[in-house]
Amino acid sequence: MKKIGILAFLILTMTVAAVGCASSGNRDTNAKEIDYTVVEAGKLPEELAGIIEENKKKEIRMTYLDGEDLYLIRGYGEQKTGGYSIAVAECTEDEEHILFDTRLLGPTETEGLSKDPSYPCLVVKIEARDKEVMIR
Repeated sequence: MKKIGILAFLILTMTVAAVGCASSGNRDTNAKEIDYTVVEAGKLPEELAGIIEENKKKEIRMTYLDGEDLYLIRGYGEQKTGGYSIAVAECTEDEEHILFDTRLLGPTETEGLSKDPSYPCLVVKIEARDKEVMIR
């Protein structure tokens, strides 16, 4: 009876581990990097610049299509001070999806740091594709 209990426990553990590995492996190993260009605020399409300005105090995760260009936008909302930046962690695609993943980087120095709030936002431009976009 004890051996059956141990065997059942081992099977259950292996099943849970296998399901966990399958569900956490949601990234496609066939994903390839996408060439992108970081777009400065002054070079954004006028309509997009207005949308970002209206929503800058909130987190932004959106796309904007302008002809052959697709803009991927990630804003982190209002921060208490200046000095923040955003790094692209991943910009890849597979057959069905585009993944745009970024990281907010905090101020590295506190001296001379603006005490005014800031609104870190990153916009990258890629060639338009007919795929679902996931922004993290």
